[in-house]
Amino acid sequence: MEEPAKDQPAEASPEQKNGKSSHSDEDTIHIYATLAFIVVIIVIGVPMWWKTTEVYRVSLPYAEIESLDAAPIKATIRMGLFVGSSRERRDILAFELRKKFENNFVFNLELEDFTLEPEVMKAAKTPAALEAAILKRYPLGLGEFVLIEWSKLGEDVLVTSERSAFISESATSLKIYQVLSSWILQEYKLKAILGSKDMQTTKGRQLRLNTAPMQPHYEVLISVINPRPDVQRVHWNARAAAENYIVPFLTELSTIANFTVKTQWAYQVEIQNSPLKQVQDDSKLRRHYAITEDVLPHVITSFEKKLGNQISNDPAIHLVVYVPPCELAPLRIYRKDGTRASADNVEAFTSAKWGGIVLANPKDETILNWLNSSEHSEVYVSSQDVMPAMLYQLRKIFDLENNIPLLDASLSPLNSIEPRAWEVDNFIRANTIYRIHSATLTLQSLIQLLGGIEYIVINDQVGAAITDAYGRITVAKRLLEENRLGEAAAEAREAYVSAERAFFDPSMLALLYFPSEQKYAIYIPLFLPIMIPVVFSFNTISKYLRKRFGKGGKDKTE
Repeated sequence: MEEPAKDQPAEASPEQKNGKSSHSDEDTIHIYATLAFIVVIIVIGVPMWWKTTEVYRVSLPYAEIESLDAAPIKATIRMGLFVGSSRERRDILAFELRKKFENNFVFNLELEDFTLEPEVMKAAKTPAALEAAILKRYPLGLGEFVLIEWSKLGEDVLVTSERSAFISESATSLKIYQVLSSWILQEYKLKAILGSKDMQTTKGRQLRLNTAPMQPHYEVLISVINPRPDVQRVHWNARAAAENYIVPFLTELSTIANFTVKTQWAYQVEIQNSPLKQVQDDSKLRRHYAITEDVLPHVITSFEKKLGNQISNDPAIHLVVYVPPCELAPLRIYRKDGTRASADNVEAFTSAKWGGIVLANPKDETILNWLNSSEHSEVYVSSQDVMPAMLYQLRKIFDLENNIPLLDASLSPLNSIEPRAWEVDNFIRANTIYRIHSATLTLQSLIQLLGGIEYIVINDQVGAAITDAYGRITVAKRLLEENRLGEAAAEAREAYVSAERAFFDPSMLALLYFPSEQKYAIYIPLFLPIMIPVVFSFNTISKYLRKRFGKGGKDKTE
């Protein structure tokens, strides 16, 4: 018999084989369980956590909004030119006017040649008849204007209350351009709105508008104040005065804003001031009382508390008629230098961002009767005295007054309650440009904020408002350049409202004080204890794979 080789290893017993197999199976199960746990945490858990904690943000046209400034705001004005003296002068004026508007920062001039038949020109014996004949043949729309030559004009340019101006045969294109720029188009306002570097004061400061920006809705509250109802009865139909004077005036401005006119009476509201100074004069009463300009802001403050500012969420324009009691009447306003501010019986002062106050003094006869009898006085307020002052205050509030003097140029007297037609056009144009510019700046500031802070919520309403404002801005700029002023004003108004609504939407503040750093600080203590075993399990899995497959890549268990 052959003996077995001494160096040959002994064959493993079945128990040993089963032990190794069982140990290997347990390791495999452990590794698979670890892999399943890692898959659940990383593949399912982390994405789910990330998705459920992300901030909802609607996609916005960031690039398009940032490039809104690339296309400047341009307004086209259609202007007619009627020159009856000679065709040569008409061609020269037309050429020079077009030349002066070539590099204008806002306006594109669309100059048209207006002509009439010789018999029609001969029949027009007055400037008004000539103007009527021209406007009948060439009707003018919103924002349009016409220059009419009249041989017998005593000055170079006479601007009417309509959309027209008369020029003399000697008027130069420079003088006409000065009138158009300063009065009709009021370019200085547009430069102030757009922040032009060319428009600076003598001290180098940037010029800004003195009036408050126009809002879409206003409450116009007319208040009649009777400080002493125990000794005087005030008679005045304030409602009828508002309907006959204020409403027609505001109707002309309704393209830009909606106005609600209300009237009220207030009693026992006196001027909170030190004792009024009595001044001797030559009137029947031999005296009057003085109030100085530096006290007027305190008067507004004292009145404002009693006038019911909470009647609406819309901004209010206060028009106050204060009837001084006979014992302190007549009440006059004095400047700081000691001179009277007005020579009329009705005196007034204006605050552009608040409104105005009219001092309706009782007549001298009424005051004398009260001084002799010391009983109740009957005070009758005249609308013909009070309402012109109130209309002037509205013109100041809406910046319709033009105080730029020009040599050899004048304005025709304003004989109507409504503003001049070209004043309304300029008011609409300036506010349209302001709203386009303001909405653009608001959107650009908003997207810069949203782009820099990624955890601000942008919900569907905010996204829709931003997109709507951007679309309306582009449409308004196009309509303005196409000389469709009324449509451009409507689009600019909606763009301004949408931009303001998006900018001040309270939903964007939901996570403003919960940035990503705080989110990580809260969730890391939750996930860190779970992720530590997962990270260390990668070492175990790596050893298992090296042991199982080896360097050659074959499974050693086979």
